Amino acid sequence: MFHTVLLFQPIQAIDYPIIKSILEKLSDEQNSRRYRDKRCPDLNVYTLYGSRGITILLRRTLLKGPRFSCEKYAEEFSSGIYYHAIEIRLNPKALIQKREYVKVAKASEFPQICDRFKEALKPLQERVELSPLQLFYKLNAIDEYQVKRIDYCINIRTVLHEAYMELISRADIPAHFYLVTELDKKSGRQVAYKNSFYIQTKGHSVGVNIYNKEYQMQSEFADYERLEDANQIIRIEIQCLNGKTNSLKQKLGWRYRDCHHFMNEELSRKLIYDYYEKTVGFEDYYTLEEAKRMIQGNTQYKSKTINKMIEVLLLINQKRSIHKAKMAYSEDATELKRVEAFNALIKKIKKSGINPVTIPVNWGYRHIPNLVEEMDKEFTQLLRVVVN
Repeated sequence: MFHTVLLFQPIQAIDYPIIKSILEKLSDEQNSRRYRDKRCPDLNVYTLYGSRGITILLRRTLLKGPRFSCEKYAEEFSSGIYYHAIEIRLNPKALIQKREYVKVAKASEFPQICDRFKEALKPLQERVELSPLQLFYKLNAIDEYQVKRIDYCINIRTVLHEAYMELISRADIPAHFYLVTELDKKSGRQVAYKNSFYIQTKGHSVGVNIYNKEYQMQSEFADYERLEDANQIIRIEIQCLNGKTNSLKQKLGWRYRDCHHFMNEELSRKLIYDYYEKTVGFEDYYTLEEAKRMIQGNTQYKSKTINKMIEVLLLINQKRSIHKAKMAYSEDATELKRVEAFNALIKKIKKSGINPVTIPVNWGYRHIPNLVEEMDKEFTQLLRVVVN
């Protein structure tokens, strides 16, 4: 299961202005918006196929460091060497089902995605083929692109979506990850995204975003005619950015980052489960008192270890976050031995079948099952569809 896909196809420097001119003319003819990205000035953005889930990005990037190895896609000036490419930001579900912003695409739909992609970009391809230089690019063939980013995701619908989001927001932030924030206009400070647990690796290769889909749709698509489709949905999304898609190519022995390689439900399932376990964990939630009772009844550990496990539970309950509790336990992670001791105790708590995040007593629940049970059901249903 996947959602956003970012594709790229390098182009020669000499062809860049021609393709840019074609896109500008097509945009003007259709009265569609085109602009230079404010956050990334080397990107020109074209929205003429936005209704089909396609945004075109034309990139001209100044390269830093060693000379660019792929010479034919670069040009050298006194100011440096430039890399050129056309990129496609694709919502595959919206491509095959108009204005579908809630459901996620499946690997079994890839042939249909390829056909719709070819159809949608046919006007662009025809202009390219009629250009004076008779450019050889196939801009409407998805197999001619490579994958720069893909978001594997799953939707879970539950009446307890608000409770789950509160519990998940208190999950751990693994080493090499950081909390992604946004600017709060009122306070002028960076704050965590509302109704979301969003973290990313420091190398910007993987993002984990678990969020309230209903809230996101209301915030970004208030005029969407089927907002009720997102009711009570939690989306678990693993964003495989450029570094991750490249490492997957190397690890799995692919020659290129071709799109069909990533259309793999088993790969999707594995990555979603792996990163969910690293952050949220697979264990059920209990109240603090119930968790303490379960740990005290565990004969596997000595009383000294049990006391330390309960001490960590109390700290997490107080700080309302595993990560914040870890920072407090280890003097902002400056004491590495304390970090290791904290992590070891967390593992013992989880091994006891208890999620270290406890349920607030005023919620009226003693036990809330982990969402992994619902994830299992979704993937099982998907497997049945594929087999049939």
